[in-house]
Amino acid sequence: MKRHTPAYEAGYVKAPNWNFWLLVALAAVSLLISTRAYAQGCAQCVFNAAPENPGMSSEWSIKKQVNEVNVLFVASQGGRFIEDLSRSDITVRDDNKAPAAILGFRTEKELPLRVALLIDTSDSLTSRFHFEQAAASAFLRQSLSQTSDEGFVMGFSDYQNLMQDFTHDPDLLAQGGERLKIGGGTALYDAVHASCHRLLRHSEKDLVARVLVILSDGQSNAGTLHLEDAIDVAQRAGVTVYTISTVTTSGVDDPAAEEGNGNLRKLAEQTGGRMLVPRSPKQIGKAFEKISEELRSRYAISYRPADFSTDGRYRKITIEARKAGKGLQVRARKGYYAQPASSGDFDSAGSASNVLSALAPTN
Repeated sequence: MKRHTPAYEAGYVKAPNWNFWLLVALAAVSLLISTRAYAQGCAQCVFNAAPENPGMSSEWSIKKQVNEVNVLFVASQGGRFIEDLSRSDITVRDDNKAPAAILGFRTEKELPLRVALLIDTSDSLTSRFHFEQAAASAFLRQSLSQTSDEGFVMGFSDYQNLMQDFTHDPDLLAQGGERLKIGGGTALYDAVHASCHRLLRHSEKDLVARVLVILSDGQSNAGTLHLEDAIDVAQRAGVTVYTISTVTTSGVDDPAAEEGNGNLRKLAEQTGGRMLVPRSPKQIGKAFEKISEELRSRYAISYRPADFSTDGRYRKITIEARKAGKGLQVRARKGYYAQPASSGDFDSAGSASNVLSALAPTN
């Protein structure tokens, strides 16, 4: 029987299929290149899949270190709002230093509003409450003039009572105000805290202006928080507070009334708002009208602070404006705390004010 001799013993080996292996190699190289290209071109995909340890992602770190402050302000002269300022008319100081960069400046006439109307329903307001309800309804109808504007109505005494949540419908807001009932003490600062939380947690896709309007005598005698807590939470949330005192001027010294008005004034001034004191209950409507006018006369400036460090210090903001060589009266929030970003309810103030998102620079 003839033995079969393997090819390698016979000195004969069949040539491999080089075309096949060449195609396999090219396919592998192409796959590797395309995978790397996709990974490099999908930086946002990597960022969206937030790593458990942020320090391991350079992109995350860069974003965290970009600090931007946004400030809304009004400029006036002789009681008249100035509405034609340019960037060159404005000087900003942050922590007594010029900003590292001005990122944007624009008027905010068309900026969507998120307005919280906070009405004191404590026992001390019984005699003038109907005037306040009517004036508040008229204010909401006038102020929420754009379809993108929304507001809510909350009453407070010992506790907060949400009467109408966010809506653009003035009838629903008015009905919410009409359902308020008098009775109880005045937990003013707790109510400010709750209002700021609701303003900030309302889902937003675009830049909005958050405003809190308080109608009260300012005499907080209930609740757990203090004036400093209310100012701090409003500043962290980027909320401008306007206050209308329900204590009409009578010419008679009243230490409690003076203290209450002092509280309302501090709340407004520290957050860039304004306090108004109507001379009579019938003048409350005019006070609301002044606030409505001011909300459409504001500017926004965005800048990057110089020598910024998240050391927790309070950084003072100073804005000056001049027009035709004359200094103007400027009203803006007084400052913010330079705290690092956290997982809490409010952004840090290095982001202080990053609650308002970045403004696009204008020409």
